[in-house]
Amino acid sequence: MYRQLTEQAERYLKSLNTGDNIAAELKRMLADLLAHGEANADAACRALKLSRRTLQRRLKAEKTSFQKVLQEVRADLAVRYLSDKRLKALEVAMLLGYNSISSFTTAFKSWYDMPPVEYRQRFLALS
Repeated sequence: MYRQLTEQAERYLKSLNTGDNIAAELKRMLADLLAHGEANADAACRALKLSRRTLQRRLKAEKTSFQKVLQEVRADLAVRYLSDKRLKALEVAMLLGYNSISSFTTAFKSWYDMPPVEYRQRFLALS
C-alpha cells in the first residue's frame, strides 16, 4: 500500500507545473514531505535550502503563503487518496498530516463543501 501511495504522490508531483515560481516548487516538495510525515515550514525550508524568512518573502511576492500552498496540496491529494477505496478516511487524514478525522473533515468541507464520506460516496457511485 505504501508503494501505491508513493506512486500517487509521484504522479501528483509530475502533474505540477515545472515553472520557476517558488510556490510550484514548494508544492512539489510538500507532496513529498507529506509522504514522510514532515510537512512543516522548517522541513520545507531545509529541503529547499532557504531560510524561513526568504521562503516567506518569496511566497509573499507571489501573493501566497506557506499555509495556503500546504492547504492546496492537501486538498489535491485528499481527493486522490479518497478515490482509493482501500484507504479509510482516517488513513487519508493521517497521510495528509492531520491528527484527527474531525480536523480533516473540517478542512475537507472548507475545500469541497461536503464531508469526505459524502465525496467518496459520490465519487464511487460515478466509477
